[in-house]
Amino acid sequence: MKRVTEIIAAIGGAIAGFFVGMPPIVWILVAVMSLDYLTGLLCGFMGVSPKTESGGLSSGAAFQGLMKKVLILCVVGLAALIDRAVMQGTGMEIAAVTGATCFWFVASEGLSVLENAAAMGVPIPKVLLRALEIMKRQGEEPNHKSSENP
Repeated sequence: MKRVTEIIAAIGGAIAGFFVGMPPIVWILVAVMSLDYLTGLLCGFMGVSPKTESGGLSSGAAFQGLMKKVLILCVVGLAALIDRAVMQGTGMEIAAVTGATCFWFVASEGLSVLENAAAMGVPIPKVLLRALEIMKRQGEEPNHKSSENP
């Protein structure tokens, strides 16, 4: 058991070490992702979750949501590696790809938080919905239309 704990700690340390040098937008993304997961769980506790037929908690839906968050962090990690490769080639300090990727995911996760809050009966200011939708659209490529906005 001690060996397993040491391995998990080493993996966690390596991941934390990778993300320590990230721009602040990455930490904002982690906060919004955590809030999305928490509000999703709250929806389940309240019986209003759109992820299940009964509206209640589902370990499968919770695990799927958690795995989605892990994959989002993997995509952000890939974006950071692309930025680092560009920095090595040019000598410039930039985080353009990481920033754009994070802004898009912050908007996407933020919209999910608002959807969860609305499902729980919280009134959502339209200006906030519009701001997050604009952020999400700006992160998309100009030649692609959003599947949510026909």
